[in-house]
Amino acid sequence: MDSKVDILILTAGFGTGHLSASSGIKEHILKIDPLVNIEILDVFQMLIPRLSKIMYKGYNILVKKNTRLYNYYHYKDNEKLGSNNSIIYNKYILNKLNKYILDIKPKLIISTFPVVSQYISKIKSTYGLSASFVTCITDVVNGWEWITSNCDKYFVATEDIKNNMINMGIEKEKIIVTGIPIRAEFFESKKSLSNFSLPKEDTVLMIMGGGMGLIPEDKSFYQWLNSLKNFTTLVLTGKNDNLFESISQLELENIIPLRYTNEVAYLMEQSDLLITKAGGITLFEAIASELPLIIYRPELGQELENTEFIREKSIGKIAFNIDGLQGIITDLIDDKSEIMKYKKRIIELKNSIDMRALSKESIKLVENL
Repeated sequence: MDSKVDILILTAGFGTGHLSASSGIKEHILKIDPLVNIEILDVFQMLIPRLSKIMYKGYNILVKKNTRLYNYYHYKDNEKLGSNNSIIYNKYILNKLNKYILDIKPKLIISTFPVVSQYISKIKSTYGLSASFVTCITDVVNGWEWITSNCDKYFVATEDIKNNMINMGIEKEKIIVTGIPIRAEFFESKKSLSNFSLPKEDTVLMIMGGGMGLIPEDKSFYQWLNSLKNFTTLVLTGKNDNLFESISQLELENIIPLRYTNEVAYLMEQSDLLITKAGGITLFEAIASELPLIIYRPELGQELENTEFIREKSIGKIAFNIDGLQGIITDLIDDKSEIMKYKKRIIELKNSIDMRALSKESIKLVENL
């Protein structure tokens, strides 16, 4: 039977990053070749639909309430090759996923989630799956949890990660530096869909905490920001409706709260500084937007590794509490040349990475079959 899809992108809904990366991959591939048939599948939503809702909800609670437990499992899974193999020995899951793949017969499978990579590797060795299989690592991490014996290629964020993976024993030819896939809109000329405008003479600070809206909630912090001269703050509260209402009720003239929006690329382009969590997707959105970063309270394992990358490349600052955050903002306002130094280093980093390499390589793999 002929293939029903050319490329199957497998992902999971733990947070928003893996799904966002999958959408970015699809958009970039279709920009090059609109005729490529691509399907994105949330593996757990398909395999265990009822349980997946509980799993995702539990994950969100764990991230917000118990980062220590989250980090325990994160680092345990990355101790060595095969540390998380126990999670894949489930015949029901492997059989169901294999049957799905056999039905649509993709030419190429791309995984954007580590457990999914383990599933596909096991299916290839158990059932003889013939489709090409690549893994897109969605953080700046050296993670054994992503490494599998049957992966044809790895798409990684930076040259440093590539070199570290070579030291881990991965063949150099299998590793391609692509950055972390972000939405195509970050590479296009941007225009506001809502005629949004900002004071041109102001320094514009953007605060964004990812899809779950994990950003500062201290009202006095926003009152302090509002008191700064020639300074406008955009607060993207994501799906945190309580925070949106709380900031809105303060009625601060220089603070603009925004709910979940599809105009992140445009808003980043209009901003001078970004306060955010250290997610891989957001990090590379900022790099594409040439936007200096202030990372606020990195706690999760992959956030800490992304933060270390930011520190090593000197493209932003790190704040572990509100006092530290205010001190960093004050210093940067007093010496705006420091912002320009960060911006210059980000531009150099941006120019050193071909963020379109992933889509080019994916099309090449499909055409060579």
